[in-house]
Amino acid sequence: MDLDKGLQGRRNFIKKFGIATAGVSASALLANGAQQMKQSGDLAKDELDRLSKVYKDLDKRTQLIMRGMFVLLGIDVLLLV
Repeated sequence: MDLDKGLQGRRNFIKKFGIATAGVSASALLANGAQQMKQSGDLAKDELDRLSKVYKDLDKRTQLIMRGMFVLLGIDVLLLV
């Protein structure tokens, strides 16, 4: 009888320990993913700023040609730049 209680207690401990470990792993994964998303967003913003500056440096004829391409390709969002 006493042996069964000891085994049951160990099994409960191992079960709870496994669940806690899975929870810690999941939270670490989520935190790491959030950090990577933030870094990717910052990189994308910097790249868009750079492209916007380069676009403004183009001459008027090239800008007009690019706008025509955007309309034909259906990329109307880039006309706001």
